[in-house]
Amino acid sequence: MPKTLNIAVIGAGTMAQSVHLPVLRRRWDRFTLSAVVDHSPRRLRESSQNWGVQEERRFETVADLVSAVRAKRVEVDAVVLSTDGLHVDDLLALLRRGIPALVEPPLGFSAEEVARIVDFERMTGRRLVMMAYPQQYDAVVEEIAERIAPRDLRLLSHDVLMPAAQPLFGHAKVTASAYDLPGDTRTQRRKDMQAAVEAGTGEGATQRDRDLYVKGLLTGVAHQAAMLEAIYGPIGQVRFVRHWPKGVIPGSIEVLAELTGGAPVRLMWHYLPFAPEYVETVEVLSARRRLVADVKAPSHGDSRSTLTAREKKSGTVIEETVTANTGSAEAMWQAFHAFVEKGTEPLAGPADELRRVELMRSVLASIVEADGRTLDPEPEPVPVPEPESDSEESAEPVETVEPAEPAGAVKPTEHAEPAKPVETVPPAEPAETVEPAEPVATVKPTEPVEAAPASAPPEQGPGADSRQTETSANTQEAESPVGLQEPDAASVGPMTVSVDAAEPQADVDAQTNADAHNAAGPQADVNAWADMDAKTDTGQQAEGDEQRAPGA
Repeated sequence: MPKTLNIAVIGAGTMAQSVHLPVLRRRWDRFTLSAVVDHSPRRLRESSQNWGVQEERRFETVADLVSAVRAKRVEVDAVVLSTDGLHVDDLLALLRRGIPALVEPPLGFSAEEVARIVDFERMTGRRLVMMAYPQQYDAVVEEIAERIAPRDLRLLSHDVLMPAAQPLFGHAKVTASAYDLPGDTRTQRRKDMQAAVEAGTGEGATQRDRDLYVKGLLTGVAHQAAMLEAIYGPIGQVRFVRHWPKGVIPGSIEVLAELTGGAPVRLMWHYLPFAPEYVETVEVLSARRRLVADVKAPSHGDSRSTLTAREKKSGTVIEETVTANTGSAEAMWQAFHAFVEKGTEPLAGPADELRRVELMRSVLASIVEADGRTLDPEPEPVPVPEPESDSEESAEPVETVEPAEPAGAVKPTEHAEPAKPVETVPPAEPAETVEPAEPVATVKPTEPVEAAPASAPPEQGPGADSRQTETSANTQEAESPVGLQEPDAASVGPMTVSVDAAEPQADVDAQTNADAHNAAGPQADVNAWADMDAKTDTGQQAEGDEQRAPGA
């Protein structure tokens, strides 16, 4: 005779009251309800009273239950863990005591969470976790695999119409959720839940993305994928994903994928809160047969799933209908009994759940990418270098003319066109003229220069000749390309600028006067006025002598 297992129910919520507790009561020959755990004092009290659990076997935390088991105040052979998904730490505490667990999905919200359970089982070398997907154990699901082999599969289509809670759980008279937890406890649990979901979706996900991930994918599409994998194996590759209406969460989700063998799979999940009933249909096509399964909700324990098979033989269409002999939830609990007592391999364990969570994450990423976004965090902006100060910007290196280079060689900067080299000769010989950028008016010394009146402005006096010569030289220098450097006077000698090629020596003398004038400063202007007065008295001849013999 099979052993009767002592079961502790952890999380007395909707799934526990509508699915698991009814099976435990109906199958009293296989199971005994030995303890109930819930963090809400009100729900713990009301659910325990409804299901006949004494006060000494009620616990608020898993740690309290483990302490009672260690102290042998309560006997527990296995547990069903049906909390809100934040149960990896609680599950590990149970597994360390060697207590097997039937876990309501999701096992975790991220691959990192689920990997902790996978690693623990691998380390102990013992299977201790079975995932609670009742449809995997439905009799009609097993019938599908027997009637159409994977090699003959042409199409596998799975549609679910999900209404609000009333059509699914209204008959079970579920105790309402109680918000009697302390405020700081609720706040901390909400933060932990948010952090777990963010770890599963990625930093780039919005709140709508996270809601779609939890309410549509992990609690909807993941169940469809689990049932199909129980028939034909895991999904190999996702080809297309669609979510609509835009902005409605969870809305409708469609996934087109392929099995590892290449057969096409189509998953369609709709959340329609005002739909009158729950509908789940599986259609399988081969070259000869068409199978349609009407799968009932696990919460409807008295309902039985059916499978209709149609095929053509000898020109006649033959139709056959098969009805399951038990509900999917009860069939799952029978498999769990074999898992605990005999070590029978479950259809879905932590390793399968890890692959499924990664699949749902990739589906979410496809939906987000269709909106032109990504789940990855935005790259950090590249820091812009600070602009250099004005002094640093103006301090650009300028090539200088080294003394060893030939006289008159001027190196332009990279932005300027090089000027023609100026050849210089010793002062005793006539110097070659350097053609200025603009024509400079020449003054021939043989022509008479009219004397300026005494009241004329300084620009009209004799000093203007030297300043005009200086201006001509400066004009030539200013109109040279940017960055040109004049050679050192010590190495090059006096710069000669000729205004008339016929009399080069006079030009040299004029330049010498200009240099003397620049060195004299303001005093030169005073002397120039004095010279102008003298020339007015002596006539034009004295002025001509002064031009031809400067500094004599």
